[in-house]
Amino acid sequence: MITNLWYVAEWSEAVKDKPVKAKLLGQNLVLFRDLEGKVKAMADVCLHRGGSLAGGWVNEKRDCVVCPYHGWEYDGAGKCKKIPSEGPEFKVPDRFKVDAYPVEEHYGMIWVFMGDLPEEERYPIPPLAEYDNPKWKALKTDFVWKAEASRVVENGIDIAHASFVHPVFGYPSTAEDNYIDEVEKHEWWARSTNVMFPPQLKGGFLGWRNFIRKDKQETRVHPEWHLPGMIVRIQIDLREGWQIVMFDANTPIDEHTTKTFAWQFRSFFKQDIFDKGSVKRLKTILLEDAEIVEATQPYYLPETLANEVSVKSDKFMSTFRMARRKLVEEKGWQIDMDERDKHKGKQVLTVASPGRREAEANGDGWVFEKMPTVAPIKKATAKNEFEKDVDNLTTESANSKDSFVV
Repeated sequence: MITNLWYVAEWSEAVKDKPVKAKLLGQNLVLFRDLEGKVKAMADVCLHRGGSLAGGWVNEKRDCVVCPYHGWEYDGAGKCKKIPSEGPEFKVPDRFKVDAYPVEEHYGMIWVFMGDLPEEERYPIPPLAEYDNPKWKALKTDFVWKAEASRVVENGIDIAHASFVHPVFGYPSTAEDNYIDEVEKHEWWARSTNVMFPPQLKGGFLGWRNFIRKDKQETRVHPEWHLPGMIVRIQIDLREGWQIVMFDANTPIDEHTTKTFAWQFRSFFKQDIFDKGSVKRLKTILLEDAEIVEATQPYYLPETLANEVSVKSDKFMSTFRMARRKLVEEKGWQIDMDERDKHKGKQVLTVASPGRREAEANGDGWVFEKMPTVAPIKKATAKNEFEKDVDNLTTESANSKDSFVV
């Protein structure tokens, strides 16, 4: 699990006048709306005797969440503002604070930045131009995987599996005809264009889907990944002017569980009568993927290619692996789960927040210890062997039939 990234914690509509519990990177959070309607997010634990703040309430001023155990109040910055048992004249010490995290709301989602980077150093929340655009019909759903988030992302951008896992997307007999036409790489995101030859679509109200495309008609598919939000975005060009866009935020609840917050957009047949079938098909695809991904070994995404092989159809997935690997090896943003588990049930550990970073810079104290991370093992210098392998994959001819194994 990676810190210092934006993650979707909840749908916006789920957080109203009461505190809401969420879980990101194995850590419980409490979300609440203040008087201005802005969502606040902080560690869901009281400094006093460990009560769950999410089990409490928002005070009358709507500027603090109240612990249900002893009534301690915390503002949106995580600072304890009131301790009822000590009386109104008691001055709360400066160090009585918990980690609070930056929050933004976009696309009907609550995004929480789980880390301590200054604002100017954070990777941006990915764009979603289709949201609130009348040219697109939007539908949403969510889905829980018993799988690690990076595995879920990699599956989402793996076009080659469609011919075997998703009957609606491909034939096993045309797997060798599908190819990656183009790959565009950036530091925290990438996009590819793929050419596929899927089956004719079937079903829908009065069989409307049968008329979208012919059997094995050349179809262009554009997958993207973004590190912020662990986003998978896929655009499918069904025919001229007819596109489907899927935007999935894959949140690491913990190292064993991922929750997908998904938007699906279509540029055609935007009447409500077609919605039920669209949602049903989306959930069918997620279930087909989950059956495969949840049985994958090893459980975590391999950090090297030493005991795994890749071929040219994997070159786009490899761009994700390489970018993620840099966060681990160069930046040291991966949670050290072995070290964390030594304290499980014994001590509260919380992901470091911007407030903690500022306090440490000023020499101020902090009550809870911060979540341990894996120390970086190299600097960004010459390319390592993994990066060279990825470059080989991405520069080889996209539609070559020669086997290229790493």
